[in-house]
Amino acid sequence: MKQTELGPPTSTPGPLALGAAFRTGIAGALTMGLFFLAACHKTSGTGVIATVGDQKISREELVRTIAEMKLPDKVPASVPSDVLNRLIDRALINQEAEREGLATEPAISRKIRNSRERILRQALIQQKVDAQVHVTDADVRTYFDQHKNEIKQPGFVVVRQLILPDMKTAQGVARSLKKTHGFARAIQHYKGGPVGKIFEGTVPPQFSKYFFNTPKGQVTGPLALKDGVHYFKIDRVEPGKLLSFDEAKSGISQFLTSQQKQERYQAFLNSLRAKTKISIDQKGLGEVMGASTTASSGATPATK
Repeated sequence: MKQTELGPPTSTPGPLALGAAFRTGIAGALTMGLFFLAACHKTSGTGVIATVGDQKISREELVRTIAEMKLPDKVPASVPSDVLNRLIDRALINQEAEREGLATEPAISRKIRNSRERILRQALIQQKVDAQVHVTDADVRTYFDQHKNEIKQPGFVVVRQLILPDMKTAQGVARSLKKTHGFARAIQHYKGGPVGKIFEGTVPPQFSKYFFNTPKGQVTGPLALKDGVHYFKIDRVEPGKLLSFDEAKSGISQFLTSQQKQERYQAFLNSLRAKTKISIDQKGLGEVMGASTTASSGATPATK
């Protein structure tokens, strides 16, 4: 359930706690409260429901805040009053922070600036990129028809592993692993256990041979890794299958949408670069890169 940020909870149960009072409230109380606010608005020309110092809180802000909380239908009739008091609390804290001059402190000022810039970037990208993306049913169908032999649900295997301390030990137990219960007994004696499902396409190609195109019950290995030498036993094999259009269309739509967004985003960036003069201090950049390389390697810069 979404909550609007109105500050920390108080010790007195309130609407933002969303406790038992919400579940046992009067049906339709929120609707009645909003109707009351709207009726009051018609009889007053100011639209102001509260004043905190020199800051005004409008009826519209209160109604919008309650709506954004997405509360259930059954709520106490006191919801508008409780939410208004939280808005007043927030205004009091904001005003005190301004009086304390916190916004001018360098660290806080930088956070404010970064937040503002992030909000503006997101809004611009939403307008210039995301809102321009349109994937139609025809686009999805065309993509499916062109790639239907490639669109599949990946297969997977269920695997157990045995981890041995060195290659000599691994070679010594190799034959016993193929006997009935031999793999399980080796795990008890050394270490290992279930790996779980491993899906096609999720492991590096050089490791695929240890898991795929291998029959159920097969033991594969040895594979030397940092923590020891591994053997694997394939306990279950589920082959992949081609998907029908109905099964694939949602995933295709998401893929095409993401693809279009990336293409439009890059084109938008290119257009901004094309119309904006950009200069780079290559010497300064080189110095930063050199310092960064030195720091990451742990070396001490030479002095003249």
